[in-house]
Amino acid sequence: MIVKEKYYQIIDEILSNDFEGKIAIDATLGNGNDTLKLLKAVGKTGFVYGFDIQELAIKNTKNLIGEKFQNYRLFSESHENINKIKSADLIIYNLGYMPGSSKEITTLASSTEVSLKKATEILNEGGVIIVVSYLGHENSLKERETVDSFIRNLNQKEFKVEKREFINQVNNPPIVYLIEKKV
Repeated sequence: MIVKEKYYQIIDEILSNDFEGKIAIDATLGNGNDTLKLLKAVGKTGFVYGFDIQELAIKNTKNLIGEKFQNYRLFSESHENINKIKSADLIIYNLGYMPGSSKEITTLASSTEVSLKKATEILNEGGVIIVVSYLGHENSLKERETVDSFIRNLNQKEFKVEKREFINQVNNPPIVYLIEKKV
């Protein structure tokens, strides 16, 4: 399939590249699905870090991963603190609220912008940042506009940027931004 229908197909396409032994960050754990995908992508010789402000996200992620992997560490704090990790090869953001939990707890434009700035600074050459932006919560439009503006203003000599939209789908499908640090 060349043209994708779902955002996770884009993520899967990116993760099909060779990330074995690399460092990855799930900036917004949610229920842990992206964390599990990252762990599979980096293999046993890589490492995955995860951030979320909700204890439920930490718990759900640990439950999903189970005993399959030991090469990860989860932080019960905002993705604004992503620079606790000094370098990374792959970073993913799934913005919005955690599926199945309170829609009152969401990512915010201000903290996401701070986090993205730090993420671009710690990203290794050849590394990729994936940002999945949803509409549908109180802060979502402002957050999307902030993310879009931030990404559009990245230096083209340092970063390659792609924006993927599902333009003929109903119900506000997500936009996926891909940022690659040039080698």
